[in-house]
Amino acid sequence: MSLPRTSREPHQNSSPTLDNAPVTAFHRRMVLVAMGGPFCDGYLLGIMGVALSLITPALALDTLWTGLVAASVLVGVFLGGVVFGPITDRAGRHLMYVINLAAFVIGSALQFFVTEAWQLLVLRLFIGIAIGADYPIASALTTELVPRRMRGPALSGLVLAWWVGYGVSYWAGWLLLGTGDDAWRWMLASGAVPAVLFLLLRAGVPESPRWLASRGRVEEAREVVRRHLGQEVSAEELLVETRQDRRGGSGMGNLAEIFRRGYGIPALFCSLFWICQVAPAFAVRSFQPQMLESFGVTGTFGASALITTIAVAGTGLGLVVVNRIGRRPLLIGSFLCINVSLIALIVLPLHYAVLVVGLFAAFQFFEAAGSGLQFVYPSELFPTDLRATGVGVATAMSRVGSASSTFLLPMATADLGVRGTLAIGVAITLIGLVVSVLLAPETKNLGLAEASSRA
Repeated sequence: MSLPRTSREPHQNSSPTLDNAPVTAFHRRMVLVAMGGPFCDGYLLGIMGVALSLITPALALDTLWTGLVAASVLVGVFLGGVVFGPITDRAGRHLMYVINLAAFVIGSALQFFVTEAWQLLVLRLFIGIAIGADYPIASALTTELVPRRMRGPALSGLVLAWWVGYGVSYWAGWLLLGTGDDAWRWMLASGAVPAVLFLLLRAGVPESPRWLASRGRVEEAREVVRRHLGQEVSAEELLVETRQDRRGGSGMGNLAEIFRRGYGIPALFCSLFWICQVAPAFAVRSFQPQMLESFGVTGTFGASALITTIAVAGTGLGLVVVNRIGRRPLLIGSFLCINVSLIALIVLPLHYAVLVVGLFAAFQFFEAAGSGLQFVYPSELFPTDLRATGVGVATAMSRVGSASSTFLLPMATADLGVRGTLAIGVAITLIGLVVSVLLAPETKNLGLAEASSRA
């Protein structure tokens, strides 16, 4: 499949009801509910960044175990994305939408009771699997329920929710520092609170009409549109993306379908740019307090909370401009700015804490601004019957990079120092820049059928 560099205005008769429907309260509610999963994802990942320095002495973790515990959740995300993306394409969005948040609640609560490192590793792996499952579920359902004009901001909004959850986790962790020797237990278990809330809200979400149609359940799909949008939709419109024969089984065969049907290049592009964004970002975020301390910054927990709050503003910027300047300029521009921030941290003589914090904040801000495209591109470049699979594959591949970098960062820092380790981050983000220049398409004005069609 080739990736078009420029977008086209959609045809007048292309998806008149679903792609070009007016934005309603129903659409806004679906986006808000969908944001609950990424919010919990960000919280569950971020709280470890605060708790890890307390867990290390409490459980007597050495460098190896510190890296394993930090990276275990990312390994779980890999497994969750690669397994549950295809299953979601086969079993439906709604069922998986509820189950994975229930897993958040159970895994978070059980962390309070761990007494050994291996127990924490297993639970973080379990939570990671649930997080990896949520990425394709939430993005696929959002993509298929909202109209074209809302799609870019809505999908970027999922990443904004991730960052809000991540930022809230730092402030919550900071507040929970005063709860005594078991502060880290309360921090990790606190993730169950938002998960329960959003689990209740998700119970009333309908199944995706596009997915229903892709499984031959056209009348059910039309009824969903009729009930929630108050409009009629033709079978022809619902089936425009689904001309392939329906397949049975668990859904794992969809992994081969990605390549058999010519979607290998989109899968490669989405995987590579996502890896190059998150590999340095996750490693830095997981050990940000420790890295700030190495630069001479005091009050590292408060500084990390401030940096993360600024990153939320970066995601907001990405949400605002994704439909204005387009996907491709946003991706390329964010990689350029990330590189400048990292290079400055490496080469400048940083004698003042405010400069160190400012550059870390700049790195997080620009990475966050481009991170919304992690949901936008995979959701737009794959058709309905492969969408969750495509997002799952990209998610899984990205977590290979982020898990590896998070696991290796403590050892790299010990051998190369913080600046030498950041230089590796520069090399990775330069690869992301090159990939974006060569392969990033522009899809902002395309309907789903056009964006995911093979030229």
